[in-house]
This record gives sequence, C-alpha cells and structure tokens, in this order.
Amino acid sequence: MEKDTKLSRRGFVSGVTALAGGVLAAGVLPIRDARAQQKMGKDVMKYQDKPNNGQRCDQCTFFVPPRACSLVEGDIAPEGWCTAWNAKKK
Repeated sequence: MEKDTKLSRRGFVSGVTALAGGVLAAGVLPIRDARAQQKMGKDVMKYQDKPNNGQRCDQCTFFVPPRACSLVEGDIAPEGWCTAWNAKKK
C-alpha cells in the first residue's frame, strides 16, 4: 500500500512558519547569551585599589558609578585599576 505524499497548502505554510521561527530563535538566542556575560573576579583581572601610571577606574569605559564595573565583580574603587582598563572617549 502506498501512502499519499502530496503536501497540502496548510501543511506547507505550517512547515515554513516553523522553520522561520526556528531560524529566528537561533539568531536571537546567542545575542542574549552574549549580553548576559558574567563578570570576572578581581584576581583574574589583577584589580588593585590604587591607580597604575595615572590610569584610574573612574577614567575607564567599563566603570559604572559610583563603585562598580561592567567587567569586574564586587566593589570597585574609583581610583582603582585593572588589566581591562580602557580610556573613556572624550
């Protein structure tokens, strides 16, 4: 006995919709994961509570006032420094 393999219009539209949804989800999910990065430990970033050659956390693009950093976890001193230091654009 042979089964009818003819695809209906409804079945075709349903399949295309499911495929498009899967492609969209695959494109969006990695972006969300990238934004949800975990912060690094102070030891990993070689954080110190004092400046390094005039470089200070409060002059860095990653510094979040009053005492935080978007890359390093924990309490961050505005006059501190770490290896991720990157000068703010003026």
